[in-house]
Amino acid sequence: MSEAVRLPAVAGLFYESGAQALRVEVEGFLSAARGPRPGETAWRALLLPHAGHVYSGEICGKGVGAVELPSTVLLIGPNHHGAGAGIALSDAPAWRSPLGDVPVARALVDELLAEGPPLRLDGHAHRREHSLEVIVPFLQSARPDVSIAFLSLGEPDLDVCLGVGRAVARAVTRLEAGGGRVALIVSSDLNHYLPREKNREKDDRALEALFGGDPVELFERVLVRERISMCGVLAATALLEALRGLPPTRPRLVAQGDSGDAFGDTSRVVGYAAVLWETSSDPGEKEN
Repeated sequence: MSEAVRLPAVAGLFYESGAQALRVEVEGFLSAARGPRPGETAWRALLLPHAGHVYSGEICGKGVGAVELPSTVLLIGPNHHGAGAGIALSDAPAWRSPLGDVPVARALVDELLAEGPPLRLDGHAHRREHSLEVIVPFLQSARPDVSIAFLSLGEPDLDVCLGVGRAVARAVTRLEAGGGRVALIVSSDLNHYLPREKNREKDDRALEALFGGDPVELFERVLVRERISMCGVLAATALLEALRGLPPTRPRLVAQGDSGDAFGDTSRVVGYAAVLWETSSDPGEKEN
């Protein structure tokens, strides 16, 4: 792996660049969250938004604040810039934020690389990408000892997404066989730049497909049939396929909103949601 720590690309743009100001901001969002529900803290995955904290921080905080994070996380998101490899694991030993350095989960990265192509190390894909970076301070604040494997998906190919999802399930299963637990977190905003009412209709259609648990339906509904501009649909497709190879889960909507909530302009919004996949208590259940 690279010897260079991955430095912040959007500190001061998407979120506060000073440690004290960022800590106050993020802990404020987390403290406003409902918190894990008594007796229902077992979970596998989250979908979280990745806009500037002023826009989506409240919803991201509600998602992270709804769970107890394990020490190992796989954070998967889109490649907005198209730089580097289409399927790219960060090659850095750590990611830096104003709150400090977060170590990369090397054992998880190694298990993912053992799956072979298309998974590969590529720091270039992550250098300017914001979709994972803006979530890191929330994970740091919620779990100071967290380690994260960073995976970027930018290849809009259904078979590739499904293959990545199956590889994730196998890698997580092997790692968890030795003890511990891995959480899967997908970074994705929902539809972009329509008036609130029309935007919400598209958001709800994307969420309906997510809750249905069929990765092929999600991919085709969002990218082919209905042209929903959900920027993390590739990562979400891979997640749904991964969940098929892991113990059963059920999705729950934790929070939903849009960019108009921040300053009141609803003429052209971006949709956000926090979705949680909780572990089913009944081993006979097949939902995911």
